[in-house]
Amino acid sequence: MNTTTTISDRNKLILDRYADGATLQEIATVVGLTREGVRLVVVKHGGADAEASRAARQAAREAVAAQASDEFLASFRDLASSLANQGLTRAETISRLAVLYPAMDVVVADDALKASGIVFDQNNDVDIFSNVALEAGVWFLLGSELRLKPDYAWAVVNLPQELLDELGAHLVEASVTPEELATILGIIGAAQRAALDDGTLTITGARYNELRGELLDAMGLTSAKGAKPWPPTRQTIQKRYDGWNDALESMGLATAAKGRQKGLLAFSEDDYTQAIVDFIADATESRTEQTFANYEKWVKQQAAAGTRRPSPASIRNFYGAWLPALRRAARAHSASGSVGMRPAALPR
Repeated sequence: MNTTTTISDRNKLILDRYADGATLQEIATVVGLTREGVRLVVVKHGGADAEASRAARQAAREAVAAQASDEFLASFRDLASSLANQGLTRAETISRLAVLYPAMDVVVADDALKASGIVFDQNNDVDIFSNVALEAGVWFLLGSELRLKPDYAWAVVNLPQELLDELGAHLVEASVTPEELATILGIIGAAQRAALDDGTLTITGARYNELRGELLDAMGLTSAKGAKPWPPTRQTIQKRYDGWNDALESMGLATAAKGRQKGLLAFSEDDYTQAIVDFIADATESRTEQTFANYEKWVKQQAAAGTRRPSPASIRNFYGAWLPALRRAARAHSASGSVGMRPAALPR
């Protein structure tokens, strides 16, 4: 008696397609059976189980997504890099590209740019203030620290109209009265005038943030629409100027006397740069976003493997913010061409 079971071409097609990850419904449509009919064929002939079919289907989707991502970057990497260098976020970059290239798949674009290594601004909230308004926050809190009386005459003659318009619009939204606005502008003017007479005037970043907190509590300088309140945080100023002392120098104020360079106790400046470069390399290889939160996870993984790296808090203190850390690392690599820094991992 012949016990050999011959599988028809149709059933072989069903088994092959299911093993490759096609769904029961997809196969049913092709071969003219019901979904249940296809399932019975798979069971009868010992085809792939449901879990194996799902795994094959997932692998196929990932392969298609990876190819689409590579094709997108081949066409748009340079444009996206240029927009990132202008300070756009990833979402803003995709939106701009989509207007000029309407056939572009925005989902593919988002996935591709997340893993591209291009450094985009994470949050443009810090850009709601002009440089003049950022500096005015420092002047105001310096004047408050010195307990200066408002100098309305100096303010009306010397403060730029841009500042009056910007602070007026922002602080009125935050329920500051016209009288309080005039006082703030007068104290800014008094601080600027005092700095002309005393070249040693300065304020530390830590003291600035302390005074800012006290001011916000006392005057309720918060926006009903959720915008970040003025004066801005120390971190916002450091990000704009690449450091607190850089901001003070730009304003003509004295800088804090420095012993060791900020952050340089357990690690050298090269250690900080190399840590970011290595993190970028590993993030690119693992297709992980280059975020501050992911750097924190990476530092813990490095420590578990026996390698000490600057902590996230140290990185933020040293560079002022996360984005400058990424960009400084990219510039350092470009300038040095060091073999120890892996070029494929760096943002372009």
